Amino acid sequence: MRLDGDYRNAYLAFHGLAMSTRDRDTRALATLGSAETLLTDSNPGQALEILDEWIDAYPEHPQQYTARCLRARSLELFGPSKRPDCVTAYREALYVANPAHPEVLRVRIANHLFALGQSSDAWQELQLAASGPTNTATEAGRLLVLNALNSRYIEARDSVRVASTASAALDAAVMVGRIPVEIAEIAWSAVTAALAIGDNETANQIRWRIVAEWPETPTAFLALNELGSSIVPAWVRARIAIANSKWMTARDALDWLLANSPTDPNRGRIRAMRAVAANALGDPGAGAQLDSSAAEAPGDTWGARALWEAAEGRRDSGDFAGAATRYAKLATDFPGSSEASRALYRLGRLLPELGDVASGNRAMNSAADLGPVGFHTYRARVILGRRPARPPSTLPAFIASGALNESDWRTWEDWLAKRGLIGTDVRNGLGAADLAKPLNRLDSLLATGFVEEAEDAAREVCQLRQFSPSVVASVAARVQSGGHIPFSMSLGHRLLRILADAGEASLLAIPNVARKLAYPLAYGRLVGASATRSTVDPYLVMAVMKQESWFRPEVTSAANARGLTQFIRPTAESVARELNWPNWNWDDMTRPYVSVPFGAHHLAQLIEIFRGNVLFAIASYNAGPGPILRWANGDYRRDDDLFVAGITYRETREYVTSVATYAECYREIYGVS
Repeated sequence: MRLDGDYRNAYLAFHGLAMSTRDRDTRALATLGSAETLLTDSNPGQALEILDEWIDAYPEHPQQYTARCLRARSLELFGPSKRPDCVTAYREALYVANPAHPEVLRVRIANHLFALGQSSDAWQELQLAASGPTNTATEAGRLLVLNALNSRYIEARDSVRVASTASAALDAAVMVGRIPVEIAEIAWSAVTAALAIGDNETANQIRWRIVAEWPETPTAFLALNELGSSIVPAWVRARIAIANSKWMTARDALDWLLANSPTDPNRGRIRAMRAVAANALGDPGAGAQLDSSAAEAPGDTWGARALWEAAEGRRDSGDFAGAATRYAKLATDFPGSSEASRALYRLGRLLPELGDVASGNRAMNSAADLGPVGFHTYRARVILGRRPARPPSTLPAFIASGALNESDWRTWEDWLAKRGLIGTDVRNGLGAADLAKPLNRLDSLLATGFVEEAEDAAREVCQLRQFSPSVVASVAARVQSGGHIPFSMSLGHRLLRILADAGEASLLAIPNVARKLAYPLAYGRLVGASATRSTVDPYLVMAVMKQESWFRPEVTSAANARGLTQFIRPTAESVARELNWPNWNWDDMTRPYVSVPFGAHHLAQLIEIFRGNVLFAIASYNAGPGPILRWANGDYRRDDDLFVAGITYRETREYVTSVATYAECYREIYGVS
């Protein structure tokens, strides 16, 4: 129940077990669980009372370190007045034998000491964090300490040390396995640090590294401009420009390649990329270039994109026959591309209008059954009149459907083995000696609630095995069971990208392990119960939560929307009155057991207001009810494609298609036919 976000009932269950059991160890673990639940529910006062008693009652218990870390985190929630007590609490935790992540505690101690004006002691703690033999034994721990040192060196205007620590942090970020965007940003801070001490040579070396190693990032475009476009190879310039939608720069670089590399084996791809750039710039001859370049790049992703844009251009201009010809060619010549299934959907809509109903039906059925899953999949199934997969009929069955069982894991491992993707590591193969310390650190960070630090620890384990699918899945499942759903889901989506790069792009074709990690039934007990009370599809509620908050209960948006379902205050107050919610206050919206039923109720209301039109309700959840009928031309039965095309807010248009797609993915994975 604690992992499901039902903190109140979880606390009562832990407390009841602690009071009823005669087994000392069971009582100790149940009491510690009750304290952790209170802390998660932002109730540090009661948690602190329990932890103080627990630490005295079980001085030799193996969970002493966990308890002392939880006690220090409880004190932090009281704010600045408790800083001296936080320092003492973290130092007491360090005295426990063999702490798993001492550098995390020392960095926290240092931060509190700096805030208290005790700079000398704070610097000493950071030096101990950096120099202790166990403190930086993992790259994730080393990165944490380097970032902490770097921020303090910046405050002290110590440019020389900033430059050295920024460069070291870049290397550590690579070793940890941060995503390219994050690594490039760290690299850029190293460029800035090098320039601050006048070391232009090092700054340029790092700029070159950014454009070479992380070209498809916004930072790479900054580095390109500072190096000077003329000295960066044209192919690299093109990749950077396209990734950043700098179409004129991309077209110029690709023109140079076409003029100066007549025998380049990638010439077909280059022409397709050039055609896409020209189309984005509105060049008059772009349509013909898209057609011809697609023919020169058979099977290439850029050839598929060029043909898709050619087809869309024909459709938009009213040449439906020409568009259909190109969509059909996409479906047959580029069957594994992301554009192919969308092309089938377009054919399903166009061919009946052109008089070929039978072929249109075949195309629409293929669009409904082939991946990758997208908004077109949802639309195809609606048009075909297929009843959406429904959730299991009981709440226990709904909750159980979200679990990864032994059968799921066996199927996953067999599937990987048949494709040569399993390597030497399987789910039970994380016991290798070189993984022991990083895994121990990860588990301890999750148990003590240091979730941000746990993310790099999880990445490091994956990186040690080059992000092999089997290890990524195992680590993601471990993080999920440790209660950190947002990051386990991020790892799940990274796993989907890894599989797509290996040729398995369709969510419909991969095993449940990867699908359930990317689309978890997070807070399933609350969602299932709330959806039933509000008579709304639980998979739609899940999709809204995934889009709104990425399942982060504590998140607050720039517009001050709070919680899993992202309510602004006036809407929350209105729903609280409608539900007659006892003792509600605004801070409750970061509590899952409040935000989930509020979200389900509000979503059900919007569906009723818009006469059962789910897409209208999704759009209203994002943009408010005001513009919906204007976008629909006053027609409650407006064709969904026309409605989405008519949404004038780009954010809302993307929101609607994302939520509808997520909901369809959930139905595909968990629903009962």
